[in-house]
This record gives sequence, C-alpha cells and structure tokens, in this order.
Amino acid sequence: MAKAAKKKSDSGQLREQLVRLQREMDTFAYTLSHDLRAPLIHIGGFVDLLLQHAGPKLDERSRHYLQRIAESTYHMGRMVDDVLALSRLSRAEMHLMRLELKDLIKEVMNDVRGLTENRNIRWEIGELPAVVADPTLLRVAFDNLVSNAIKFTRRRPEAVISISSERVDGEAIIAIRDNGIGFDTKQQNRLYGVFQRLHSVADSDGTGTGLAQVLRILQRHGGRTWAESVPDQGATFYLALPDGGPAGA
Repeated sequence: MAKAAKKKSDSGQLREQLVRLQREMDTFAYTLSHDLRAPLIHIGGFVDLLLQHAGPKLDERSRHYLQRIAESTYHMGRMVDDVLALSRLSRAEMHLMRLELKDLIKEVMNDVRGLTENRNIRWEIGELPAVVADPTLLRVAFDNLVSNAIKFTRRRPEAVISISSERVDGEAIIAIRDNGIGFDTKQQNRLYGVFQRLHSVADSDGTGTGLAQVLRILQRHGGRTWAESVPDQGATFYLALPDGGPAGA
C-alpha cells in the first residue's frame, strides 16, 4: 500500500512538473515571438522604402535580392504569427459548452470556401455527435484539418473528403479522411511538431504549425489525436474527445 501511494504521489509530482514546464515554454515562446515582430516589421518596411526610392536605379539582380529579402521577411513573419497563435491556444481560458459538431463543420466549410474555388470536391459528411468543448478552440482544430485535406487533394481530378464519427469506450472519435497524397507513417514522430513539414512547399504552403495546434487543442480537452496514411492513397486524421468534456471540467 505504501509503495502504491508513493508511486501515485511521484506520478502526480511528475505531472505537475510537466505542466509547469509546458507553461514556462509557452511563456518563453510568446515573449520571443512578440519581440521578433518589431524588427521584422522594420526590415520589411525599409525594403519597401528602398525599392520605391532606389528601385529604378538598381540592376535586375539587386532588385531580385531585395525581393527575396522581402519574401523571406514575410514568411518569417507568418512563422512568428503562428508561434504566437500556438502560445495563445495554450494560455486562453476555455469556455466549455455542448456543441453540435454538424453545425461546427458547416461553419468550418464556410470558412475554407476560398480554398475550394475551381475545385471538384465530393464531401461525405456522416452523422456527427454533440460534444462538450470550447467552440473557438475546436473550430481552429477542425479548420486546420479540413484545410489540410483540401490542400493535399489538389492534385486529384476529384477530391473526396469525408467526416464521420463513432463512440468507443467513452470517447467520441471523429475521422477526417481524404484521397490526397498521404504521408509515410515512418515519419509519424514529426507529424505534430512545430515547423515540421512532411511535404514540399509546392504541396503545402503553410508554416508547419497547424497539426501542432490540433494536438495542443485536443490535449487541453483531455482528448487525443492521431493519423493513418499510405503514401499517394490519402490520409485519415482522428480526434478523440471524452464524453462529458475534460475531466474535472
């Protein structure tokens, strides 16, 4: 009994240490990213001024260099914004409520309408449950996954994207499937990392933080996320949310 109690106590202390470390890392990321914004804005601004002031006098190679600086500054600015967004997801207060996922998915599909223009996409939306979750955070998670499904099926004459669900052992498990380019499951350990890409820039124009956001959101809800795929045969991303919401909520 004493050993079991000590083991439980040690486990609780380790969990508290991990939570404290995560908070410190989030604070560090927020501070670092916030401080990087000002110099990036200055660099971008001065490049624009230089192009306006001296552009006609510069040769083609010099203008090309300045344009590359401007593009790199813009890309790094997006990365900073995404780190800030990831940090805010960890720090934001949660507002749990009962949500009808079918209504949330309709809102997400409206959000991503710009990505579907001139595309042949067949949507297959199954029966979706009600869950207890923060509507803003969960919408971000689904927005990331649905946007990815749209992007990674762009090579297909007809994209097929399906969203389905089932209840298993006290969890609502939602599956988002596509018939896109897929990925190699040997790289699963990189899938949810910050700034990690499994595809070329031609296939993905993001910064590589979307799935990290999904993971963080599911963790805050006491849930799980994972994926299955075969290269060039599509991918399936799963979100598992506990019935009744996060424990202790």
